[in-house]
Amino acid sequence: MLSAQATQFAEDLTRTVRAVAVDCDPFTALLMTKNDGTRKFTVRQHPVDGIVLRVNGEPLLQLSVSFQRSLDGAGRYLAVDDAKIKVHAQGDRQPLFRYEYDRDAVADMPAAHIQLHAHRDAFSHVMNRAGRASARGKRRAGSNAVPRLEELHFPVGGHRFRPCLEDVLEMLALELGVDATPEGLEALRSGRERWRRSQVGAVVRDAPEEAIRVLTDLGYRVRLGSLRSRPAERTRRLRDL
Repeated sequence: MLSAQATQFAEDLTRTVRAVAVDCDPFTALLMTKNDGTRKFTVRQHPVDGIVLRVNGEPLLQLSVSFQRSLDGAGRYLAVDDAKIKVHAQGDRQPLFRYEYDRDAVADMPAAHIQLHAHRDAFSHVMNRAGRASARGKRRAGSNAVPRLEELHFPVGGHRFRPCLEDVLEMLALELGVDATPEGLEALRSGRERWRRSQVGAVVRDAPEEAIRVLTDLGYRVRLGSLRSRPAERTRRLRDL
């Protein structure tokens, strides 16, 4: 099951990215087995240094994408453990920005966040003044380095409502003019709908009582079967940053 779902996910990613990079190589899924027997898949692009994105046919940006996935606690659905989406200026190793998701993020880190690799004196000033006012501030202060904007993790929806790759690619097309056909943009919107529908399913499993309430308000009759115990982590995923 895990292998088939991972392969399908890699194929879906390939179709998504080809909306703006029609000749990109296919994504591949590589099986990894940890010492404890846990099986995970790493899904990443080729070449490893990034997929070239063009504006008016000229290379402008490079896209780097990787995902780690494994079966969820129920053993039925393929869950994202780690996701990284980075956008670089062509030939620059430092990204312009990056979207990241860590299913097991530490308590004071937003599970889903965006980091901007830029410079702004006002931000450095504020971060210096804030000093050790938070756990992350203490760690920054301990490095004795000048605070940098990319060290801030801006939350973007948590475990369930975070942006998807389609959001990033359509933003690049609309804001920076990355080459994309009308058909490609429509493919991104279809992919976004599939992603959000899958997240709706995840949220329902997190909060079935809310699903029952809404369906009942809409006039549906909900027949309750035997209730299953819900792991505490399902509720936690709605509460965490």
